[in-house]
Amino acid sequence: MIGRTEYQNVAGTRCATDFVELPSILMEHFLNSPAVLSLFDVDGSSTIRQIGNHHSDPCHSIDTYSQILLAAIDQVYHSPTVLSQSFDSTSELAELHDKRGLLPHVHGTSFQTQFGHLFGYGATYYSYLFDRAIASRVWRQVFAADPLNGETGAKYKTEVLRYGGGKDPWKMVGTLLDDPKLAMGDAEAMRDVGQWKIQDEVGQPGRH
Repeated sequence: MIGRTEYQNVAGTRCATDFVELPSILMEHFLNSPAVLSLFDVDGSSTIRQIGNHHSDPCHSIDTYSQILLAAIDQVYHSPTVLSQSFDSTSELAELHDKRGLLPHVHGTSFQTQFGHLFGYGATYYSYLFDRAIASRVWRQVFAADPLNGETGAKYKTEVLRYGGGKDPWKMVGTLLDDPKLAMGDAEAMRDVGQWKIQDEVGQPGRH
């Protein structure tokens, strides 16, 4: 609805996989904001106006750990390693768990054969963690101080959402964050995002 692309097949989430999760993850930050949630508390009777939608997810760290491992094995499955006649996807997953994981691989299982993202995303499963870092930075620098600011929202709509995949996403995010170096979208820009980490995490106590 917001998209104003020349061609429909590049509208919305039809964009570079690196950035496809950014809008939805950013929206999670808005749904943790007391200022935003107060819009749904017309009579002022809910405590959510003061404290936001914070909740403790005991599985949150496990989910992050799982995504890190999946992103890593996704890279292995799309590397020259698979050209070897002795390649075995389960063995590679087990080795990753045993060498770099916190929990050992459960032998006799082959979870990866039922997880479509490992071939559907084509070596870009890391985009979940990648976009969490970008969304965290966008929230903190652009929206956190005043999430209901109309001018800021309009900038996000016109500089990012309306283009979908019709514009280089690095340039869009670089413009949104007023960071020309990030807009270059080169290896240095990737390293910068990797160093941001996830400063503001959603679904965690005390984070908003």
